[in-house]
Amino acid sequence: MIKIVIPKLGLTMESAKLLRWAFFTGSRVAEGETILIIETDKVTYEVPAPASGIIHPIAPQGTICAVEEVVGYIAEDREEYDRIVAQQPGMTPEEKPAEEIPERFSPPPRDVRLKASPLARAMAQEHGLDLRIIQGTGPAGRIVRPDILAALEKKAKMAAKRIERLNASTDKEIRESIPITGVRKIIFDNMYASLSQSAQLTLHTEACAEALVDLRQRLSGKDQKISYNAILVKTVAAALRLHPRMNTSVVDGAITVWKQIHIGLAMEGNDALIVPVVRHPDSKGIAEIERELAELVLKVRENRLSPDDLVNGTFTITNLGFGDIDYFTPIIRPPESAILGVGRIVAKPVIKGETVVPQQRLGLSLTFDHRITHGAPAARFLKSIKDLIEEPLLLIR
Repeated sequence: MIKIVIPKLGLTMESAKLLRWAFFTGSRVAEGETILIIETDKVTYEVPAPASGIIHPIAPQGTICAVEEVVGYIAEDREEYDRIVAQQPGMTPEEKPAEEIPERFSPPPRDVRLKASPLARAMAQEHGLDLRIIQGTGPAGRIVRPDILAALEKKAKMAAKRIERLNASTDKEIRESIPITGVRKIIFDNMYASLSQSAQLTLHTEACAEALVDLRQRLSGKDQKISYNAILVKTVAAALRLHPRMNTSVVDGAITVWKQIHIGLAMEGNDALIVPVVRHPDSKGIAEIERELAELVLKVRENRLSPDDLVNGTFTITNLGFGDIDYFTPIIRPPESAILGVGRIVAKPVIKGETVVPQQRLGLSLTFDHRITHGAPAARFLKSIKDLIEEPLLLIR
């Protein structure tokens, strides 16, 4: 008998949500085959079978489970499986709506190994289809790709009928219905908590970006291009050293000033807001920060971030310059107490003496928790960031 447990994916991971089992109880699984999918804070992970045998899940889908908690078993043979079931009745798979079951088709018994091609299994898992309600048309009733496509078409038709019934009672036409689940649910709850549990205020200013543009050009070479984000991470870290009270959180009813500086950079990944963290940027060079950011961006694209990449941030930067945004109101990421919004670099007319000249300008927006920091110290912190951007040599002091 082999136990199936929630794996520890990072040093700070304590629990995970069991999103979905890939097999019913009594199904045969092969070692290394994905048997369940779990979700931590913004990271999903496919758990492979630790051994081959007959699976028996005991933890229901949607359950929050602790690390190393036993959520199921794999029996070596049918006799051992029967003993496990007698001792651990476990979960019963959710019944599917009657309208989703094909007419004149009876699902196979739970102890029968389903015959399906690897491609069909992968497609069914990707689209959340239950292979037990799909009638196979391949050799010996094997489920093949056309069967999955037919099931998806039927599912789409049923969804369209439900929308038609809903539209019959309203003059609004639904284009798309997006469930608030998984990562979107976490963001949904976190953003609500951020605004409802803090007193947020945003200050705006503008900096001359001529020196910033010049510094990026001088630091970039053939082997490595330096991003503005890398310079900004270093800049904000230096400003936090000058204003340590901005590097704070509320912990157990007390304002906690953190000794370490860990800066998160907001990114978009898989239709979700992802904030990977660069640790100790105040003690690193800009080139090293750029290498770390490049690796984090690659992890986001390939969906291989670990929980440790996302936790213990003390301050966040969010850059919307790519969207031609000048100023905005960023929302604090709990439990942090401040966030810096960065706009685009754009040429604007500036008065120098009695002459109007073009100058590269950069919009900055600082949102902070007014319960922790008052307006004056927050303004001084934002001015320090502005000064460092306009005179990067201050970074080396």
